[in-house]
Amino acid sequence: MWFQRELRIGPGDLNEVIYGTAILASGGGGDPYLGRLILMQALQKHGAKTMLDPAKVKDRWLVVALGAVGAPPIALEKFPSLTALAAAIATLERHLGRKVDAIVAAEAGGLNAVVPIALGLRLGLPVINADGMGRAFPKNDMMTFGIYGGRAAPTAIADDHMSSVIVDADDNRTLERLARSAVIAMGGIAMAVTYPMSGKFFKTAAIRGTLTLARDIGRVALAANHQKSDPIDAIIGYFRKQASPRRYAAKLFTGAVLRHAPKTDEAFVRGEIAVENRDSGEICTLEFHNENLIARIDGRVVALVPDIITVLDEDTGEALTTENVRFNQRVTIFGLAAPEILRTPEALAHVGPRAFDIDLDYTPIETLADA
Repeated sequence: MWFQRELRIGPGDLNEVIYGTAILASGGGGDPYLGRLILMQALQKHGAKTMLDPAKVKDRWLVVALGAVGAPPIALEKFPSLTALAAAIATLERHLGRKVDAIVAAEAGGLNAVVPIALGLRLGLPVINADGMGRAFPKNDMMTFGIYGGRAAPTAIADDHMSSVIVDADDNRTLERLARSAVIAMGGIAMAVTYPMSGKFFKTAAIRGTLTLARDIGRVALAANHQKSDPIDAIIGYFRKQASPRRYAAKLFTGAVLRHAPKTDEAFVRGEIAVENRDSGEICTLEFHNENLIARIDGRVVALVPDIITVLDEDTGEALTTENVRFNQRVTIFGLAAPEILRTPEALAHVGPRAFDIDLDYTPIETLADA
């Protein structure tokens, strides 16, 4: 399949894009329901938007990454605000003394991958067909922009009352800690504009074509649903046969949710999901920190971060965020190889198992799942 870098998104593409971005997010990236509402309103008001091919970004441009930050469940009470995000951009522009030329999603996710599209429509800014994670991670310093040498500082953060702050620090991990304190003070969720970078640097570290990939995932899955065939099989077939580049994808486990134990602290949601196969008696457990990090079947590890572990509705194939899983729900645990840019030694130091205090070395999902 020709992998289209420049992509026009209109109302007819909405469901496909939301479906696909949620699957890529490994259980995080914000609630797809909220993302659908925000993008639907923006498309209805402003019309379709063409996503910019990353190769066409000018070297001299100022590019920023953006999205909602904080504990995902709080977003259902404090609705993510485009006005706050626009305020954060204005705050950063004043601080830097120049205008932003283009915006990009900080991560893939049913909310955070599409918020830049809606903001781009509102402000008339180019939105680049890329992101900084290829999935979702809980921390700002886990973006490829930081992994490969970029500075997150200065970062602008704004809340739904239009209060805003600039956070500066010498290193990205310190900035993440300070920014997290600001988000907690703002009620546990806020909007952030981060990694002000040149277009030249952006092109060295971005994960390209994210929105095209999401649209294609959604397209094959929704077509399968319409034809009354298995949408998860269709997604797996897409990654193994059509995606560019090909990626390992598989059903890791199928069963009913036995236990779901989330806990919100420090503007994160952490916990465990247990799924039981009532025919075999096997139990699959997932540990999550905003996103799913590790999958075990009766104690045997079958997938590890940064590879993508997403809980899908067994019938529709739609992704469930870690906060939206429900007791007794019939689900399939879906595994997907991470982009190669996340599998390098440099990346694994920031987003591998030990970065989440999991005392295991990274092993690719294609090795673990087929063992």
